[in-house]
Amino acid sequence: MHILGIVGSMRKNRHTNLLVNSVIDNIKEALPEASSEVIYPVDKKIEPCRVTCNKFCSQNPYKCITDDGAAETIEAMIKADAIVIGTPLYFRSAPSKFYMLVEKIIAIFFNYQANGINEVESPLKNKPCGLVGVAEYSNPHQMLEYLNDFCTLLNMNPVRISKFPYLGVSGQGDVTKDEIFKPFERSKDLAAALIKELNAAARPK
Repeated sequence: MHILGIVGSMRKNRHTNLLVNSVIDNIKEALPEASSEVIYPVDKKIEPCRVTCNKFCSQNPYKCITDDGAAETIEAMIKADAIVIGTPLYFRSAPSKFYMLVEKIIAIFFNYQANGINEVESPLKNKPCGLVGVAEYSNPHQMLEYLNDFCTLLNMNPVRISKFPYLGVSGQGDVTKDEIFKPFERSKDLAAALIKELNAAARPK
């Protein structure tokens, strides 16, 4: 069992990282045999999507003409059994480096599935993923919606929880003191929901 974390923040040791790792730690506490890794797009070389070269990704399943950090991230996502992905809200959107990664991955999948021969099924189909959204002053829920759209477009399975904010874990301001969104309680809920999906996938068909 392998869990992948993706932290979209430009700051590697702040609130988004704390909550993504909290979910992963709760999974590993329940599943001691599980391994994990965390990817930080801020550390990767990611080129903007060129768009005009869409013929390449239309004809090459889930590949980009540019071999960069986006390709590495896709490979890590494919290898993982579950993914925990988080981003903060920066100036009404996700951080630019993370946004660039998301845009490029969506383009790779969209161009092949919508414009290509589409003979190869998505390698991320139904893969369970947990979402984490953080904001300093604004409502972090819009980042959960943004991540939910991203994962849905990749035909993944964004796992919901039964308590507010339902789409995943939210945190506002100093997440260690957030009594509104209760991010560390929801981290346990999200970990439990992901474990349930992993166990269901592991059962014999």
